Amino acid sequence: MSAPILHEKDQGTGSPVLVFLHYFAGSLRSWAHVAEDLSRAYRCLEIDLPGFGRSPPLPAFSVDAVGGMIMQHIAGRRLGSYVIVGHSMGGKLALACAADPPPGLAGVVLVAPSPPSPEPMAESERARLLATHGDRASAEQTLRTITRRPISAASADICIADNLMTSAEAWHWWLAQGSRETITAQAERVACPVLVMGGSEDPVISPAVITAEVMPRLAGASRVEIAGAGHLLPFEAAKEVADNIRIFVKERCPAATMRGTS
Repeated sequence: MSAPILHEKDQGTGSPVLVFLHYFAGSLRSWAHVAEDLSRAYRCLEIDLPGFGRSPPLPAFSVDAVGGMIMQHIAGRRLGSYVIVGHSMGGKLALACAADPPPGLAGVVLVAPSPPSPEPMAESERARLLATHGDRASAEQTLRTITRRPISAASADICIADNLMTSAEAWHWWLAQGSRETITAQAERVACPVLVMGGSEDPVISPAVITAEVMPRLAGASRVEIAGAGHLLPFEAAKEVADNIRIFVKERCPAATMRGTS
């Protein structure tokens, strides 16, 4: 009864439904360009994760607790076939959701995902972030640091605003605990098709991290590297992200697509 309700945006029609989970210090708005493209053919459900955007924080956070909240939300929506798309923090949460195959899950797309092992982060950077929650100058510094391709002024404004909107509880949980959690056993149980995308110049989740810490945990996963892009792929490379999701769904989740059109 007291569980927080997750804020969402629901647009488009078609199956499988694409469920989007955003990055740390972001919100569902980070998927605006990708979802606008894909909603021409698919129903797109973008979610503000607990403590981010317009969703209230949980009483107690963990990767499993947040994953459970996401799955509770999805189950309540009765989506039929769906694909979870998770960016960065949302990627780790997507793996937690998919570990014990829930009904209807047709595939998972990981976009510059935080690995199922502890996320590599310089302790100086972790300390900087922990000490600067709600600080605009720090948010602007972070945006400059993690991007490699230019993004529009409007997109930059969204990134800064979402960073400043993040609850203190969610902020401190992810930096101090969630990013350090190990869910490798869960990741290795993921049985559905998986696509892993990354930016060739990503300073947060480098190609080397994906090679060493993500791909070995996911049997049969496919991989795409986007040249010249940094960490904020939904902003820096929205068309490439959308195109690769579209191809993945058509080629790796055909049964779900057929069910949606029958």
